[in-house]
Amino acid sequence: MKSMKIPDYIESTQQQWDEEYRTRVWDYLADITEYARYSIVYGYIRKFLAKEGILDMGCGTGILFDMLLGEEKEGYLGVDLSQEAVQIAAAKTSRNIFRCGDINQYVPEKLYDVIVFNESLQYVPHTSDKLLEYSRFLTPNGVIISSLYSHKNTQDPDFAMIERKIEEIEQSGYFDVVDKVSLFNHNAGLKWYIHLMKRKSM
Repeated sequence: MKSMKIPDYIESTQQQWDEEYRTRVWDYLADITEYARYSIVYGYIRKFLAKEGILDMGCGTGILFDMLLGEEKEGYLGVDLSQEAVQIAAAKTSRNIFRCGDINQYVPEKLYDVIVFNESLQYVPHTSDKLLEYSRFLTPNGVIISSLYSHKNTQDPDFAMIERKIEEIEQSGYFDVVDKVSLFNHNAGLKWYIHLMKRKSM
């Protein structure tokens, strides 16, 4: 019996994402079952946010942006592959702070206090190397926050993919894991891994 091949990432296209946002496939991300995960991410942001703001890679329709208060929204920039999602997010503000871009190709234009990968690293090959690239756009005390969903079905190749991504990130030698949280929602049977990381001095 052949062993299960573990994918490195999930392939996707802008057209696919646009259709899924258009048909409201991802509306559940705003449900109460996701709120605790967003709250942990937001708590880390409040701890480390200074003057240079937040880069939200894979911002979707701006759910994390909705949680920010007053001045916390200053310096925020959200990037998502889906033009449909960006249009929905952009309607929430008069400022030009949501952009369409590919997480695997996007190059930030400035430094940030916090870079967030909220359920977006699943779509990134060679994850630790890509995080290292993004870490060059952190302020000296800046942090990376990542959230990764752990699949219910442990036989699903995507479950093994997430486990391997986490191992790759933690053992890459590029980052200090300042904090790591495993969150389980008992009502929904959902589990996430949330990492708070700082780039090591090279």
